[in-house]
Amino acid sequence: MVTYLKQSLDTVLAFGGNGLLLLYFLVAVVFLLVTEKDRGIRKLMAEYPMVILLIFFIPLFPYLVCNVFHEGETFYRFLWLIPMSAVSTYATIVFMEKIKFKWLKFVIGAVALICIAIGGNPGYQSPVMIPATNAYQIPEQVIELCDAMNVPGREVEAVFPHELVPYVRQYTPYIKMPYGYETLVARWGFTDDLEYEMLNDVSNAENLTGLARERGCHYIVLNKNHYVDKSLTDYGFEVFFETEGYIVYVDSSNIPKC
Repeated sequence: MVTYLKQSLDTVLAFGGNGLLLLYFLVAVVFLLVTEKDRGIRKLMAEYPMVILLIFFIPLFPYLVCNVFHEGETFYRFLWLIPMSAVSTYATIVFMEKIKFKWLKFVIGAVALICIAIGGNPGYQSPVMIPATNAYQIPEQVIELCDAMNVPGREVEAVFPHELVPYVRQYTPYIKMPYGYETLVARWGFTDDLEYEMLNDVSNAENLTGLARERGCHYIVLNKNHYVDKSLTDYGFEVFFETEGYIVYVDSSNIPKC
């Protein structure tokens, strides 16, 4: 019981950033519980969020989510049901409306803005967030690679490194992959021999090219920092295209044409 209670607490603290916005939200909820006269608004903005938090901290809940439904990786998403931003904003506006002096309203508003500004963390501090450089909001190299492999009027098959797999389908439906996002989530239990070979610390060139050819892959995309025991050119593939971080090989016996 203590373990699951701690799991809920740790999840809330991680979700709440440095804690200031979480504290702001809790104060806003208490304020609305005490002062809000409209029953519907009070339920939506105060009672409903409190019920969600109470359920989240019942030890049986994380036990069911993690052990029975095996959704431990997405346990934190339950907190998305809580409208933190809406509650905090609404409570701030209601509080400011109760103040008669304009100068004091200005001070309260400024303090609220400062709390919001310093209470959050810049998104780009996350290792998985990078500034968008194109309209698709995907890594620029994915676009370069896909454009290079594109053959007008037909589909082609290419195997990509793990870090690029989630983005290819966002950009084009004409480049098929032998495995996709389903292999990136361990709990889904999908296995793929070609994926394993791509993931090896040192890939076996013969196995890699053989498996790719069996799966009908025209191209193999490798990270330039990934080690392969021999050159793919020894097994019927040739260098087709290069970017700063990746190199594309094409099966010389199966070069896609229009």
